[in-house]
Amino acid sequence: MEQELQKRLCDLADNTARTNRQSSTAFLTPAESAEAMKFCRTRRDVTYLFSGGFDGAERMRLFFLPDYISAEDFPLCENITAIHAKCPFGNPSHRDWLGSLMGLGIKRETVGDILVLGDEGYILCTPQVAGFICDNLTKIGRFGVKCQTVPLSDIRVPEPVFDVVSGTVASLRADTVLSLAFGISRTKAAELIRDGKFSLDHIEETSPSCEICEGALLSLRGYGRARLSGIGGMSKKGRQFIEIHVFSS
Repeated sequence: MEQELQKRLCDLADNTARTNRQSSTAFLTPAESAEAMKFCRTRRDVTYLFSGGFDGAERMRLFFLPDYISAEDFPLCENITAIHAKCPFGNPSHRDWLGSLMGLGIKRETVGDILVLGDEGYILCTPQVAGFICDNLTKIGRFGVKCQTVPLSDIRVPEPVFDVVSGTVASLRADTVLSLAFGISRTKAAELIRDGKFSLDHIEETSPSCEICEGALLSLRGYGRARLSGIGGMSKKGRQFIEIHVFSS
């Protein structure tokens, strides 16, 4: 995936540099966005912008901008559309929302984040599929739904739900922090990391000894996601106080 993504990004950046016209990706996964950010730091000849339609979006589009448009003046509303959907008689899950959208036959990359707030939600998508979704998305799971496009400024982002886990660790190694976060042994955590089941800030990490920084997002396949939200002082025994937010699935 990485080589294919690099080639695609290089083609897009080259096109903008050559023609002075906007080029863009569809919605990237968090892992693709992390790789794309590394790529963009190597291209000083083009201006770029990442956005998923709202602050904190996980799935984002990457735009390479012509020299006459700054990131501040970029018409985001012309490139990302928000759909508000209401289910008056039910509270379908995020999986129901995604399943119903994919059931329409559209590609996953045309849809960004799906924000679920009880009986309503917001779907971020490319403008090209917005009308199709509004016309054809009539059910989420077994519940009827009504859709309409809304300004990006109308989006309401649900508050993250998480449990707070705090304690002391011998070090900020990945295996030690994951052990505390998910209540597993350090040996088990190290095994899972080596097996490629751990991602640090959306990028796969296979070294149990890598150090975790404050604010880092941790994903452990089969266990969930967490964020190292705080690093405190040292205990009398020389152990590090930390606080972790473990997100509800």
